[in-house]
Amino acid sequence: MHTLFRDGNSFGISRDSSALEGAVDIPLSQLRSKREALVDYPRWKRFIEGKKVAMDDVEDAIIDSWQRCQSMAVDPAPRSCWDFTPMEQLRPFTSTLEKICGDIEATAYSAIKGKGLLITIANAEARVARTCGDLEVLRQADKLNFGPGANWAEESVGTNAIGTAITTGRPMQVFGEEHFCRSHHSWSCTAAPILDPRGNVWGCFDISGPVKSDHSQNLELVLQAARALEQKLARVYCSELEGQMASLFSSMFNSVTSGVLFLNQAGRVTSANSVAEVLLGERGRPLRGRRAEELFDFETFLAKAKHASMCEPVTIRCRVKPGLYVRAMPTFSANGTWLDTIVTVSETQHTRQFAVPAQRTETKNARSNATPKGFERVLHASPAMRQAICQAGNAARTPSTVLLSGESGTGKELFARGIHQAGPRAGKPFIAVNCGAFTEELVQSELFGYREGAFTGAAKKGRVGKFQKADKGVLFLDEISEMPLAQQVNLLRALEERAIVPVGGTTPQPVDVKIIAATNKNLQELVSKGLFREDLYYRLNVVGISIPALRDRGDDIALLAEYHLGRLCSEFGIQCSGITPEAEALLMVHDWPGNVRELVNCLEFAANNLGGGWLREDHLPPYLREKAKGKALPGRGKQSNEFQLKKREEEAIREALEFHQGNISKTAKALGIGRNTLYSKMDRFGIQA
Repeated sequence: MHTLFRDGNSFGISRDSSALEGAVDIPLSQLRSKREALVDYPRWKRFIEGKKVAMDDVEDAIIDSWQRCQSMAVDPAPRSCWDFTPMEQLRPFTSTLEKICGDIEATAYSAIKGKGLLITIANAEARVARTCGDLEVLRQADKLNFGPGANWAEESVGTNAIGTAITTGRPMQVFGEEHFCRSHHSWSCTAAPILDPRGNVWGCFDISGPVKSDHSQNLELVLQAARALEQKLARVYCSELEGQMASLFSSMFNSVTSGVLFLNQAGRVTSANSVAEVLLGERGRPLRGRRAEELFDFETFLAKAKHASMCEPVTIRCRVKPGLYVRAMPTFSANGTWLDTIVTVSETQHTRQFAVPAQRTETKNARSNATPKGFERVLHASPAMRQAICQAGNAARTPSTVLLSGESGTGKELFARGIHQAGPRAGKPFIAVNCGAFTEELVQSELFGYREGAFTGAAKKGRVGKFQKADKGVLFLDEISEMPLAQQVNLLRALEERAIVPVGGTTPQPVDVKIIAATNKNLQELVSKGLFREDLYYRLNVVGISIPALRDRGDDIALLAEYHLGRLCSEFGIQCSGITPEAEALLMVHDWPGNVRELVNCLEFAANNLGGGWLREDHLPPYLREKAKGKALPGRGKQSNEFQLKKREEEAIREALEFHQGNISKTAKALGIGRNTLYSKMDRFGIQA
């Protein structure tokens, strides 16, 4: 009787089924043809770690997996998983998983409950992200270190359903002794890969348990669960893609230098970029929802565009500011239906003349006060922020190292990206690294990369580090104060020598990167306490830039609040007339320990409480009002009285409309105003007829 045996180092055929003596080694590549040549024997048996199993059950995929494990020198001896990664590093995967797996995982668990089985979901690198199952089987799995963060790839734990399914991209069942490592012979597992909409392996759904457990329904369960997760994943991808496209369109929409408005078929403004708001808008009264005839000589455009599907824009007169240059053009569907109208607005173009010396001086001063390229997204008016931006713009021109310091939420990454865009490296990579996210063991390999075979579990072809990825560009080291003290000397050497040595390598590799480091802590204080290297501090603090806290930026608070409220309301489709003086005063007296990030969160809270109209004090988070108790709020006098008058005017119009059941003529007559005036006031207060 011929048998197949495996001892972890070789495969062979033996004529004695009771022992390995006399085994004849054959190359694994010839194993299938050898098996086919012996089909005349009534029963093929294989001898694996001293146990006989019917050879008919050996799948080609299992044999291929054994061969891979052998080539990767996986140790088949009994052992537990040794390779774990912090769950924080799996956050991108687990956050998506949380959105899609709830009811699917619950349904699958209800089918295996009480059967001594375990559900496991892993990412595309075979890192375990979630496990759930009966308590006893969870305890048994713990003995194998089969838990969150564990590496269940073939190179880590040999042939198994998760690792082999991810490698092959097909569902796998691995029973008992089919596992390459002896420690897993008492387990059986079934897994199916989860594919993303592009057909790439995104993760894996697995059901495992002791051999004696009931595995009869597992293949059907994992296939159904994997397909259901793929459907939900596709919806998430589509939603993210839609959001990305909307963000891209919004960025393009707001980056042009002309004002742009979209009008619907009824001639109302559906959206307008920030330039249009500045050129046409009034403080506290957004353009969205206003009628085109209030703003432009729209009748002229309608007369020219009414009878033909025209492609050329029509120049029309601006009513609110006659000096502006306005052009309108309709858009049509494939069947010729008029959809929307695009209106562009710009300041009137004057004939260029040769500049006299005084004009040159004026131009030079204007340019010196302009926001440097790359910092257009940093909304500001305060001298403190203007000085920081000017300093950052100057530092962008040179390869010098920059240290950004400022409280959490002040916009340090925004500054880092601005320096990148403002300098000569704008077209090269910008690589951001969160130094607080790495364990001490991972810092070197993440920053400098590693060579093939540098350590157990290293990728076969090695890995490129962040320094090399940022070559010729900018490397942003965020939260530099959180870098482990023992690893700071390696960073110092790389900065001084402008070269790195990958883990497992011996030859320095030159890198050309501009370093921007950022911290929300006082590094000098950490140096004095021995928590940060003094020599590294001075190496990083070549150009030190302090980003001011929001509470030190004066009227920037109101400026940022108005901008972000408008942006959020536009994104959420919420009508908003602006911020009342009382609410603005409340924002101005708060000390904003979370800075701009906290301000945006507060405005998002308020936007979710808005039902239209003005943002009032009671729309803001309660803790703002609590902290403001006892403080003198600015602007309570004249502005407050004006607001109360407007509020009463709005209430009077609403009551009159309700009394006359929406009849405009009767309402206008009752209020003692004309129909056009009533329409104008209704638009101002966001009142629908």
